[in-house]
Amino acid sequence: MAVKSCTIFAVQADGKNVETIENVAANGLHPLQQGFWEKHGLQCGYCTPGMIMTTKAFLEENPSPTDDEIRWAISGNLCRCTGYTKIIEAVQYAAEKLRNVEEKVAS
Repeated sequence: MAVKSCTIFAVQADGKNVETIENVAANGLHPLQQGFWEKHGLQCGYCTPGMIMTTKAFLEENPSPTDDEIRWAISGNLCRCTGYTKIIEAVQYAAEKLRNVEEKVAS
């Protein structure tokens, strides 16, 4: 479950698995990071970590989202630069890559 780090106390995370943006690329760029790069989903970088962490959790629950579902999922994250269109394109790019990986694993 994605949460904003500023909305919980550290003690509430005690005993929980905590994943941060720094760990997402531990084994190479994650498809979301690739998507933000390829589809120009970032400008200043202010919102990027939150967008990636939020959409990572979202895509685990909804691997084939519509644009409107992505808009809903990222509605708690503010972007000051892109107008969100490129972010949505980046998430769709990642969703497709992740689905392709799942299909290869399943076959």
